[in-house]
Amino acid sequence: MPWRVRNRGQYMILRRALSPQAAWVAEEPDAGIVGFLTLQPLQDYIDHLFVDTDWRFCGVARGLLEVARQGATGALSLDVDTENMGARRAYEALGWQVVASTGSTGKARQMRLVSP
Repeated sequence: MPWRVRNRGQYMILRRALSPQAAWVAEEPDAGIVGFLTLQPLQDYIDHLFVDTDWRFCGVARGLLEVARQGATGALSLDVDTENMGARRAYEALGWQVVASTGSTGKARQMRLVSP
């Protein structure tokens, strides 16, 4: 994945996060890995959802979320940066709803979303 080289710190955080959790990977035969999702199964909480830029708007995230939802015991939840409008619009289009927000002026804010 190209982001491994550019942002090694985030890569290491993700690598540690993957070890105790469920993970799903989306792979295309001619492209390799195009996305992944990690889930804390006891909380039905999605830690990470990534889709390669070239594969966005192709249903990869929708598919990963559906597979995670099938293994969940309740509604899924996740946090998204308030400034990440692309992700917010995508989740809204899939029926996710904002249930809380955190942070204050001058700091990165997060929104908690819950699946339909």
